[in-house]
Amino acid sequence: MSRGARGFTLLEMAMVLLIIAVGSALVVPMIEGGFDNREVRRAARQLAATMHYCRGEAVALGKPQELVIDAVQNTVRTSGGRSGALSDRAVIERIQGGFEPEQGIAQILFYPNGSTTGVDVLLASRRDRAQGGQNRILVHLDPLVGTVAVRDATP
Repeated sequence: MSRGARGFTLLEMAMVLLIIAVGSALVVPMIEGGFDNREVRRAARQLAATMHYCRGEAVALGKPQELVIDAVQNTVRTSGGRSGALSDRAVIERIQGGFEPEQGIAQILFYPNGSTTGVDVLLASRRDRAQGGQNRILVHLDPLVGTVAVRDATP
């Protein structure tokens, strides 16, 4: 090569590729974790909104309304005809409260006076459910006044 020629050596190119590979290996799992966290929070908001809807309908119509949470199918449906499936990334890990007509299914009633049968629903990301990770949200429906609280359920 002449003295004025410029370029990169094979060693320099290999080092740059190594740095990019290490950086990607560190960043990609963090991005995936962020997606999981966002989907669990979105599912919790969806469930809380459905609970608010059922309570409002019971009070407005003057007759009990029903919410069915199916942990097996990862879905919710109301007696008013609303239904929805949670994201593939967010799953119902545990349900405490309400009536249990079948294994993995909870039936929650909303009464015209604003009270409910009450329930606690623990949502987790599909990956964290298997690994015992951090992306867990608890949706609490108060049985006496029907208020809904959404909070982190980290151990």
